[in-house]
Amino acid sequence: MSRKSIVCGFFVILMMIVIFAFSSQPYELTMKTSNTIVEPIKNAVVDIQNKTFDTEKEQKSYIRVLKAKLDKIVRKTAHIALFAVLAVCVYMWLKSMGLDDADAIVLTLVICGIYAGSDEWHQSFVKGRTSQFIDVCVDEFGAVLSTVLLRLCHLIAKHPVKNKTAVF
Repeated sequence: MSRKSIVCGFFVILMMIVIFAFSSQPYELTMKTSNTIVEPIKNAVVDIQNKTFDTEKEQKSYIRVLKAKLDKIVRKTAHIALFAVLAVCVYMWLKSMGLDDADAIVLTLVICGIYAGSDEWHQSFVKGRTSQFIDVCVDEFGAVLSTVLLRLCHLIAKHPVKNKTAVF
């Protein structure tokens, strides 16, 4: 095994540990983590909208719904980002071992899908957390997205556009 394969394999394992660590956090801790991102966005949205409410109850209800939507967006984006990075690491590791692009991409998606499923299963044992199939799909979407971007970058690098002018 080459030095490059060992380094790439290290980053695969590191990303899996990072994902496992996030999944091991109890619900209350994950809410604190999400709130560090959600609160400033919520406050900015409320300030920009400058809505007037008839009652304080109506305002609180609006803010609660807004915060719930933002929290969902932040959490799903985190899933996508973490598994996108994992997929890049896995792909690079597989390529470093001599696999061709097609095989590396397919195997990357299989490995990320299996890890996403096992991660959700692990999460079902954590206090206050649940295991949801939609999260496995979101994780795999992150892996697919990054592999598509990797492939596009590879194709662009292999076949650069030469002196083409766009006609508008």
